[in-house]
Amino acid sequence: MSSDWQKLADLWYRKPEVYPAQWTDDPERLHLCVAAGAPYGGPVATVRNEHVFQPVKGSLQTHLQTWTAAGRLIQSAPWVHTGLVTMGWSAQETLVCVFESGLIRTFSVMCEPLHVFTIDERIKSEGGATMASLWPTGVAVLTRKFSLFVNTSLTRSEDACHRFADIRVPSAPLCICALPPPSEESADVQVIVGTAEGPVLMVDRHSSRDIGLTDGPFMAFSLSSSGRLLACLSTKGVFKVVAVSDELKVLDVANIERIKKPKQMVWCGDDCIALYLIAPSDHNSLQHILFVGGPQNDWIPYQYDAPLHLVSECDGCRVMGTHKIEFVQRVPHSVEAIFSIGSYDPPALLLYALEQYEKGDVCAQESLRPIKDQLAEAVSTCLDAALCEEASAFKNLLKAASFGRHFLTESPGCPDRHREACRSLRICRELRKAPIEIPITPAQLEKLGIAGLSLRLAQRHFHLLAMRICEWVGHSQEKVLFHWACEKIRHARGSPQTDEQLCHTILDKFQRCPGIGFAEVARVAAEMYRPHLATLLLNHEPRSHAQVEVLVQLSREGDEKDRDIMLRLALDKAARSWDPDLMNSALSAACFGDPCERRSDIQSCAKLIKERLYELQVVGDMVTRQLMREQFDRARMFNDLLDRKRQAAFAALHRVFRQTSYDERTKLLRFSKDLFGMNDPIATDAEKSSMQFMAQSCAEEMELLAEQLSLEEKATAKSWGRGRTQRFLGLPLVTTLVKLLELGEVREADELRKTMKVSDKRYWRIKIRGLANAGNFEELNAFAIVNSPIGYEPFVETFLKHGRQDFALALVPKVKSGEQQAQYYQQMGLHDQAQRARQGQERSGAGRLLNILGVGR
Repeated sequence: MSSDWQKLADLWYRKPEVYPAQWTDDPERLHLCVAAGAPYGGPVATVRNEHVFQPVKGSLQTHLQTWTAAGRLIQSAPWVHTGLVTMGWSAQETLVCVFESGLIRTFSVMCEPLHVFTIDERIKSEGGATMASLWPTGVAVLTRKFSLFVNTSLTRSEDACHRFADIRVPSAPLCICALPPPSEESADVQVIVGTAEGPVLMVDRHSSRDIGLTDGPFMAFSLSSSGRLLACLSTKGVFKVVAVSDELKVLDVANIERIKKPKQMVWCGDDCIALYLIAPSDHNSLQHILFVGGPQNDWIPYQYDAPLHLVSECDGCRVMGTHKIEFVQRVPHSVEAIFSIGSYDPPALLLYALEQYEKGDVCAQESLRPIKDQLAEAVSTCLDAALCEEASAFKNLLKAASFGRHFLTESPGCPDRHREACRSLRICRELRKAPIEIPITPAQLEKLGIAGLSLRLAQRHFHLLAMRICEWVGHSQEKVLFHWACEKIRHARGSPQTDEQLCHTILDKFQRCPGIGFAEVARVAAEMYRPHLATLLLNHEPRSHAQVEVLVQLSREGDEKDRDIMLRLALDKAARSWDPDLMNSALSAACFGDPCERRSDIQSCAKLIKERLYELQVVGDMVTRQLMREQFDRARMFNDLLDRKRQAAFAALHRVFRQTSYDERTKLLRFSKDLFGMNDPIATDAEKSSMQFMAQSCAEEMELLAEQLSLEEKATAKSWGRGRTQRFLGLPLVTTLVKLLELGEVREADELRKTMKVSDKRYWRIKIRGLANAGNFEELNAFAIVNSPIGYEPFVETFLKHGRQDFALALVPKVKSGEQQAQYYQQMGLHDQAQRARQGQERSGAGRLLNILGVGR
């Protein structure tokens, strides 16, 4: 086994064959096409390279094709697009294609289009994109005018798009490389730019700076899968490894003979670099050379006679060749300790002891005695090695680990670790088989996780296998079932199943995952123009907001009949949820916009609510409150359509206070009075009494407006207030009376008081206020001499407030309360009178007490 290893510096490397390639029918495919391989044993996508001359073979139609890691065709679809800049795979294993216009198109593994959007319209005005750098969740684009645009999402632009600082270079850069943000959706992206003049720039949203990397210019960058190391290759053949941190630090430097820009430069794990070069040979043919190395300026060359494509993995590098698929990786320490030539390490002796035991050799025990103290470590090393080996070797390693465990007195965690290793190996072994052909390793599986693996299997339509794996390891099947249901609906167009049958099939499968969301599946049914199926699925959705969102979406896509049905359901479910946001969403859909906007269709909304007025009463109240803020006429019309006379009358009444014209006010008041006088079938007894009161109040308000109009005419004719224009129309009754008294028109005030039937006590207080404001204290004093129905306290307090103690002093003795008299005297500075008033109060109080007790009898 170790005879196939090659040493690189102090480490051993190997390049085992994974598959014989199945796409040998076209040896030039990887040369004539743009290729992109997905990590974790993922697929390879190919599409015709526009910049390479190609002979015509068969049809002229170009196709986008996806292949398994063994070169088996997965799916093919026509390709009609031009201007492809780069192509890569996202974190969810969707194919991302970036075009010169700044357009991004994404496709599934089955070559189905998913998303189409433009990063930024300014890219077109700057001549288009010349190069791009993808990371699993975003893309960086360089335009012909050397502007950098970064989009932190692969499904949308808008707020995810950012224009970076200007790099200010005289000529086009040679290469760029995006350094991903610390978390998804974060905008803290940095872009490394290799300029043609030599300096390497670090660019972000706010600045562009030289990182001080010498020996430039650099023509290629590559970021390791962990994101911790950056490989840099200069035009001078200088290769540098830089640690990606707050301060970029050069960790290693190597030299290669002066070369052109490599076809590919990718990381082999985090250990070394794989360089793929194409060079002309002496026989007018092309040599395809793969260099693996870098540390301590040591390189391993591999020569091929056909094009290659490299795919970086977290523990190595896949070499996709025309004839075979290989995997370059560093030999793990555990494997080296066991299988290196002449090894006497404890795990090697443990494996040897197992071989002797299986042969029936009694000397097997002798091989275990020297490693008795290191036996636990040897068992662990055998498990580690088993996770790195092929089927022919990992079985013996697992047996050796199990054999060694029998001689351990204590083995904490060992059975669990052994079980996990067997589980990972079994999953990886099954995935390598045809037609799946995913050569994922246990190390890659651990990093990807069961969730990521199950999603990738589902995207290739291996739903049953994904569910079996999830069930076997105890992982949730929800995402797999959701993907299966969506695909079932999308591809059911030619199926004889009815909506009811399809819904029953989905419900039967979803019983495995209680609480799974049906709304997302219903949304897919809506997109496939199956509204009835979407409605059936929504009946099983427990989340109200999800139900309403999908129903609103359905209302926008169907005809008029389907639209009314969906809106009725949406309004009903929104009202039952008592969620204001949902209600507003449903109402906006019913009105073709915000109900408060004048262009919205309020009649359609009223029509839907009227059909179920009792259940949707809260919705009607909500619309009324929104319209009552500014649009009183629309609020009145809305309530009138709902036969809600009381609310319509209130809306009209609110409109009164926005009018200044007597005729308009009278018209609206008369209209409100008539509405209040009508019988509202849904009004309670208390509301009916309130409506009678409001009708009477409207009549009184109309009478007051008529009197105020007459007062304005008299004021103009008689020049009240020294000829100034006097306005009474629209003032409250009390304000009108006060104003007349201030103008000295006491007689007019008395007549208005009689007309409007103001009570004596209320009018006396109004008259005190009006005469005091006018400064007519003599008239007020004469008014106080009359027997007052409200007492004399208001007169005294008014005189004191305006500094007329002479009038107040004469009225204080008429105040009944001695304590109140004392306070008034105290306020005027008459302390002796205040003391006598208090003593008189005490004597009168004592006399009343004696009378109560019967002492005076």
